[in-house]
Amino acid sequence: MATITANNCEMYYEVDDYTEPWLKNKDTIWLQHGVGRSSRFWYHWVPALARNYRVVRRDMRGHGLSADPGANYTWTVDDLLNDMKGFLDALGLDRVHYLGESIGGILGVAFAAKWPERLKSLTVCSSPTAIRPSARSALTGNERELGRELERLGGGGWVKILIEQKVISGKNPAHIEWVVSEWSKTPAHVLRGINRMLATADITPLLPQVKVPTLVLAPSRSPLTPLSDQLTIRNSIPNARMAVIEGPGHEIYVDEPEECISAFLKFLKTVV
Repeated sequence: MATITANNCEMYYEVDDYTEPWLKNKDTIWLQHGVGRSSRFWYHWVPALARNYRVVRRDMRGHGLSADPGANYTWTVDDLLNDMKGFLDALGLDRVHYLGESIGGILGVAFAAKWPERLKSLTVCSSPTAIRPSARSALTGNERELGRELERLGGGGWVKILIEQKVISGKNPAHIEWVVSEWSKTPAHVLRGINRMLATADITPLLPQVKVPTLVLAPSRSPLTPLSDQLTIRNSIPNARMAVIEGPGHEIYVDEPEECISAFLKFLKTVV
């Protein structure tokens, strides 16, 4: 276990590195999870990446083993971005290949627009530009109010709805049990606060400002971000590339990891 404190938040992270031990200039990949999840959700990507790259996985504040900011904390994009910059500074990482899933990708776009010198590349996976009305319906199963549902159900109950709506993947009973258990560890007030923040977030104006090499891992059937939304990201970021991943829902990094990893590694080989 490893923790560092940055931006007044204690953050948990893991490093997996099976590169040649004598290599001094090895590249680092930062894998960032989405809402309600943790660094543990990237476990199946590590073997394919860590042989040739140092792989860093961080728990976002309030998630996994990182510190809970408390029920009265006001979630802001700027604070989460400062968490990210502070994390890189604390680890002494000048530049990384950043891959963010869902909100991790939203934050990646904002980070790349603000501090492009810290990223060798940016990959966004299943990341919407904003939470549209159709997405809000998918997040609750109908038109119920999300905050009230979170208060009633907690993280574990809410994720069962998200699995039914194909927002979160549940491949088999054992996998579903694990996912529900992991989501139950995220406090309901964290989920309420971060969803309240996302309700007004829109990265569309930031997209043309992204100047680092970018790959869009686009789900073909996500209830949170239609393919047209993914095309907006690809077309708005200069020279961005896109790989459309056929999958049953939002979590293509879980359902189609081999295809996602193949596209990601192929992209990294083009980054100087």
